[in-house]
Amino acid sequence: MVDESCFLAVAGIAMSCAGFAGLMNTLRRRGETWAPMELYQLRIIVAYAITTLFGSLSIVPFVELFGQREGVQSLGLVMLIGSSGLGLGNMISDIRLGHGTVLPTRVRAIFATITILGLVLFLGTAVSGALALYQVALILMLAMPAGTFVYVVVRIER
Repeated sequence: MVDESCFLAVAGIAMSCAGFAGLMNTLRRRGETWAPMELYQLRIIVAYAITTLFGSLSIVPFVELFGQREGVQSLGLVMLIGSSGLGLGNMISDIRLGHGTVLPTRVRAIFATITILGLVLFLGTAVSGALALYQVALILMLAMPAGTFVYVVVRIER
């Protein structure tokens, strides 16, 4: 049996990140337009938060349907595919300057490292069925919206 507490905590944090994006939208003054970078940041926060939420809440049904090892492996594969799509789309958008701003190299390197480590952990989970790898991968998934949140807050009024 899987201890649900870790996954429920991750789900709660993921919802908090998505809630922050809603708060940003709510606090926007009427008539102001969104800059491409602001839209990009909102998309990152929401996309990673919702994906992490799905991965956190799906573990129990997957394990109950397929058994511990096979359930974790299956969900690890699903999350590998989902996070690969997010990471690849994010990196392509960054390389093509789809958000209109050149991010500092160190910021790009940090986010790329988090993405790659998470993908490696999801791959390891899909191969081994190790629950601990899956938990660490989900925490790294949370690092993307949390890191974007920090980046937004640090740059306020700059």
